[in-house]
Amino acid sequence: MISCFSMQWLLNFSFHATIFFTLLPTSVIHFGLCLVVNEEQLRIMSNGLPLFLEGKVCKGFGRGSKELGCPTANFDDNVEKLLPKEIISGVYFGWAQVEEGPVYKMVMSIGWNPFYKNVKRSIETHILHEFPQDFYDSTLKVVILDYIRPELNFTSKDELMKQINDDIAEANQKLDESRYSTYHNHEFFNLSLSNREEKDGPKDSVNGVQAKI
Repeated sequence: MISCFSMQWLLNFSFHATIFFTLLPTSVIHFGLCLVVNEEQLRIMSNGLPLFLEGKVCKGFGRGSKELGCPTANFDDNVEKLLPKEIISGVYFGWAQVEEGPVYKMVMSIGWNPFYKNVKRSIETHILHEFPQDFYDSTLKVVILDYIRPELNFTSKDELMKQINDDIAEANQKLDESRYSTYHNHEFFNLSLSNREEKDGPKDSVNGVQAKI
């Protein structure tokens, strides 16, 4: 376990989604230039990162691969509903693992996708790896490490696609930095939920909760 963790929560829900997140000292989190979200919002959001999510992959809108050339893995709506309030809509980056496979870089969109006028907030993860086939109903683990930009609207699909490519390039570059690359080997990706329970034992609601709803 990384020594700078100051507090942990592990939530295991009946719909097989897990949220496991830690609070780090705010000095650990660094954000890129953002013209919309103010410093106070960034400060509050930093208290919710890094954020570890685990859940089943469900079918999304089907636009990522077909329209944008950017396939995404979507979490169940219930995972989104249980995100910490500090996690605002926008684009983030981190690491992802499907089942017990390799850990890859990822970039994630959390929000309503205003270009498509979605009526519900979603969590869409683009993994920087080409998979040979879909993996619906597989277990997806991600750790969200940092924030790239706020959610934006676009005047055209080409403009949206250019921004997506810019986001991917930024995530790819930043994840090579040591402060982020260390999470590639985090024990979260190496232990199943049952093994984490055995290792850590029951926890109270203050020092690391394991709650079933």
